Amino acid sequence: MAMPLRARNRQSAVHHIIDTAMDLFDEHGYQQVTVDQIAAAAGVSPRTFYRYFGSKEGLFTTDPYASTDLAEVGRYLDVHDIPGSFQRLVTLIAERSGPDAGRTGQAWRGMRYVLEEPPVRAAVYAALEEGSRGLADLLRAEGMTATAARVTARAYWFGVYFGSLEQWHLDGRVRPLPDYVTEALAALRASGATG
Repeated sequence: MAMPLRARNRQSAVHHIIDTAMDLFDEHGYQQVTVDQIAAAAGVSPRTFYRYFGSKEGLFTTDPYASTDLAEVGRYLDVHDIPGSFQRLVTLIAERSGPDAGRTGQAWRGMRYVLEEPPVRAAVYAALEEGSRGLADLLRAEGMTATAARVTARAYWFGVYFGSLEQWHLDGRVRPLPDYVTEALAALRASGATG
């Protein structure tokens, strides 16, 4: 099913604003750029910016190539196959961003700021925590204990997903991101942390 025109227009606007912001951050530094400057350069009002992102840090939690839209992620999770779910999710995101986007820097372009800027990292961690809680709720509904569900969810969100993304970036994006997820899942299996 094709995406409705209104949703496509919104998605296009969101990506345009994010790209504009990243250009400004790259040129002037994250701390020196204001929301008003981003909005002006992107040709939108500050009100529109806040409606889409909520804050400057929101640029990093709504970008599907940075931390992924965590509300959308739930559709791809199968509580009976968590390793496979995370592998499929990262593969899907990589495919959406194009075959060379990860190597050219377009996909997850803001990862540098996630690593270097404490307020950005805090916002991304909060979004990951939200996703982790959602997964833990699903696991509890499937009969896992609260402790097992929480630990499992955090191992996948923070360990597999974010850990893979972080290492991929630190390594210079020379291999496809899904390879890092495969490696992370293998490490969990080898440690006995997964079934």
